[in-house]
Parts: sequence; C-alpha cells; structure tokens
Amino acid sequence: MKDFTKWAAMWDAYAESNPGDPTSGTPAAMCFNIGLIMVIGGIIGAIICLGSESDKLVTTSAVSFLAGLLGVALLLVSLFLPSHNDAHVSEPPTLSEQIERTWGLDEMGDCKNTSHGLTDSPSLPKSSLDDGDWKCVAYTDSQRTELTVHIKGNKVGLYKADGKALKPVGKD
Repeated sequence: MKDFTKWAAMWDAYAESNPGDPTSGTPAAMCFNIGLIMVIGGIIGAIICLGSESDKLVTTSAVSFLAGLLGVALLLVSLFLPSHNDAHVSEPPTLSEQIERTWGLDEMGDCKNTSHGLTDSPSLPKSSLDDGDWKCVAYTDSQRTELTVHIKGNKVGLYKADGKALKPVGKD
C-alpha cells in the first residue's frame, strides 16, 4: 500500500484557501461587507416604506432603493478589488488521477464501492480518502484490467483480481 498523506494534505490546503473569499481586512472584504449592509438596509427601508402612509414616502423609498442599488454595486466591485487570497492554491489532482500517476495507468474508470455490500455504490471519491474497497476498470497500453482500489486511513493499494498487489511506478 502506498502512503497518500501528501496528497491528502494538498486537498486540505486547497480547501482552506477558499478561492474567491476575500481575506478579512482587505479592500475587497471591506467593500463586500459595506455593500451587504447597504443592500440589507435598502431592503429593510423598502419594507418599512410599504407599511407607511407618510408624506415623505416617495423620498424615503427612493433613498432606500438607491442605498440598495449602491450596495449591489459595491458587492460587484468587491470581486475586482485586491485580496490576499488572489494567489490561492491550485486544485490538486483527483484521487483517480493520483492513482493513475502513482501506478502508471493510462486511465481509470467505472469504479464502484464494494464495501459494506452497498447496492447503490458511489464512485471513487474525488478529494478524500474514504476507507473502503472500489472495483475499478483500469487501462494500460490498450489493456483493460479489473482492479480493486483499497483505501485504509492515508494508505491506498491496488490489487488484481487474483489478490496480488500492483507495485507503484517511479516517484510521484
């Protein structure tokens, strides 16, 4: 079995980077927060104006509408302002891709979970190491082979139908 701890750590780092979320205290975050407050204020102001029969109804509703509109504009502008998460971690390879690289396979496909006698068997996970066994079809040099992917903790193993383990190739 091959240790996939580094691969799991790459996915953890990717998940923590939250691409698209502005870092607190940056111009993008401040603009987003102010815009959100203005939109909420505009909506609350419009609701209050609907229930009011005041002479100042037109002015109050116009101010509420403009505050909400300006808030929407600030929300949109925040997408283009600098944030420390702009240089986020790029998405790591999927579990299938990492298995293909590690064992020198051309392609993996048709993986079904065989653990716990599941009839509605999910595919091989994309970004996590879920314990279990998956029956997969692998392709190498125009050869089709049925394999079992076995995951236990941070270790992954590939086994042929006769139970013999496949050896990883080179360094990953």
